[in-house]
Amino acid sequence: MRIAVTGSSGKLGKVAVAGLRAAGHRVTGFDIVSSVYGDDTVRLDCADFGAVMGALSGVDTAARRFDAVLHLAGIPKPGATTDEAAFRINVMGTYNVFSAAARLGISRVVWASSETILGLPFTEPPMFAPIDETHPLLPNWSYALGKRVGETMADEFARWHAGLAIVSLRFSNVYVAEDYAALPQIQTDPASRKWNLWSYIDAEDAAQACRCALEASTTGHEAMIIAAADNLMGRPSRDLMVEYFPGVPLAESLSGEASLLSSVRAGELIGYVPRVSWRQRV
Repeated sequence: MRIAVTGSSGKLGKVAVAGLRAAGHRVTGFDIVSSVYGDDTVRLDCADFGAVMGALSGVDTAARRFDAVLHLAGIPKPGATTDEAAFRINVMGTYNVFSAAARLGISRVVWASSETILGLPFTEPPMFAPIDETHPLLPNWSYALGKRVGETMADEFARWHAGLAIVSLRFSNVYVAEDYAALPQIQTDPASRKWNLWSYIDAEDAAQACRCALEASTTGHEAMIIAAADNLMGRPSRDLMVEYFPGVPLAESLSGEASLLSSVRAGELIGYVPRVSWRQRV
């Protein structure tokens, strides 16, 4: 496929582009910061609708028509900028990509939603664990609210345009190689990571999920959690929940160090299978 990747110079973007190219796809990267891939990366501010239309139409690239868009551009986490800026930039960028794709006849968009819409930082305990897609969406930050708005927009764009499929990937905390250096210290203080139920996703697995979603045959709008298979703490997940979230109903099937964010639905819908554990990185 010819795939446009926004945010291609970012933490996940770089890994996702490499994975797509290794799988044989033709990728053009777009990013607001300097190119890391040379002549096939184009500068783009996704908050500018005209610029997004031009980019995805292929006017400024060698591609004449894209088959799909992987939208990873935007403010990457809560606290990276002001609440207002995070909401405005992320919501407008996502709207512009959805709208441009629909107008240009691009049939598939995969984009980075977030675990934060599930209730992080869980100052109120989750309603059950492991959390899956049946858990209520409870955005507690402006960043998370922007992601919730993005998923609502995905519902409506997919309804308005029968030929447009959108996949929202609710990524857990993405880890690249250097992030694991802090893990030994984190593991001495489990309370410091209860805000996302000790979950994470290695960038290689996150990139795999992007590829799987782009290659899948889903229709309409589908949202799914993307997390590693295990927790970050090296302790039984049931014990962590009993200690830090007593009284939360736990699935009978919960065993060992299994992640408390379930990626089962992603496996069923797009064939995502988490393969990388922190134990391979530390």
